Amino acid sequence: MKIENVIILRDGKAGSVAVDVYAENGVITEIAERGAPDGNTLYATAGFVDEHTHGGYGMDYFAATQEAADAVGKFHLDNGTTSYVATSVATKLKDLDRQIAEIRNLKNRFSDMIGLHMEGPFINVGKKGAQPEENIKTVFEDEDAEFFIKNKDMIRIVTLCPHTARSVQLVKCLKSCGIIANAGHDGSIYPEIEACVEAGLDAATHVYCASSGLGRRKGDLTKYIGLNETALLDARIMTEVIADDMHISEPLFRFIYKNKGYRKIMLVSDSLSAAGMPVGTYKLGRDIDVYNNGKVALLADFSALAGSITPVSKMVEIVASYGVPVAEAAYMGNQAPCAHLGLTDRDVVAVGKRADICLLDGAARLQAVYQQGKRIV
Repeated sequence: MKIENVIILRDGKAGSVAVDVYAENGVITEIAERGAPDGNTLYATAGFVDEHTHGGYGMDYFAATQEAADAVGKFHLDNGTTSYVATSVATKLKDLDRQIAEIRNLKNRFSDMIGLHMEGPFINVGKKGAQPEENIKTVFEDEDAEFFIKNKDMIRIVTLCPHTARSVQLVKCLKSCGIIANAGHDGSIYPEIEACVEAGLDAATHVYCASSGLGRRKGDLTKYIGLNETALLDARIMTEVIADDMHISEPLFRFIYKNKGYRKIMLVSDSLSAAGMPVGTYKLGRDIDVYNNGKVALLADFSALAGSITPVSKMVEIVASYGVPVAEAAYMGNQAPCAHLGLTDRDVVAVGKRADICLLDGAARLQAVYQQGKRIV
């Protein structure tokens, strides 16, 4: 593979010269300088990585069939996401155990599915969003650890509510299994969140979406900050952001960006099966009806947003349209999630890295996608 006349985006900066990128056997082997950029020079950035996605092209990944895996993988690869973490809804652990057993047999034929993100069931009923209330679990019990020990080879992230009873023990269990702990869908206050951060929790799931804000506890007049404020205050916490201009508006994104900085923001699609599909009704998980209105996915009764239909590459373009430099917008779509997930083989365009590459124009619009050196788009 040879990609000619590009400027590499890395570490939130754009290179100063145009280069040609060479790859063999799916790995970047050489980057050769060619001189000053010209009118045809595009930006080259590592393939986008989505740590929070439920589905696409009409399928939810947790249908746990090869057809579903292919549809979701193709949606992401067509849109420049070369690696992703497939995300569940709140599910009873015994049922999720069966689904994971089925998922273990699925093949990656398109984008690279690199693990699972459990969004629940240890979340808050009052902040459940589109999650099924009957599956929510409000206490972590010792026997639950067996589930995580058994499935630690597949589970990459768990989103939990720090107000869950014994949440610190849950975070410690996850960390002992090599699983990342995120806070989200929570009714938490700062002392609870801080205790979980001290135990190893390091990210906020789709901040300002079903996450806690200022509040009090019954019988306590103290006004506490919640997850939204804590995520922006604490440098240890990375923040997922659904930058689709629906879940997070431009002024709200500017506020997050100003307070958090691009290095701690991870753009996530939170895409549902409705992503990439016409207006109509689709599924979240196996049983929840959602409606795609052409801009976003809503609960079937139109009472609330249910998830996004926007891929990460489009979010990079959206935040760039807000005035964020293209290199910083791209960082939020690849290097930031790679840092959170511990991925060091596909985070930047450099010799020895996977040849997963997206080409962007000056407005951060996706122009081409390469996966392991093969042009896809």
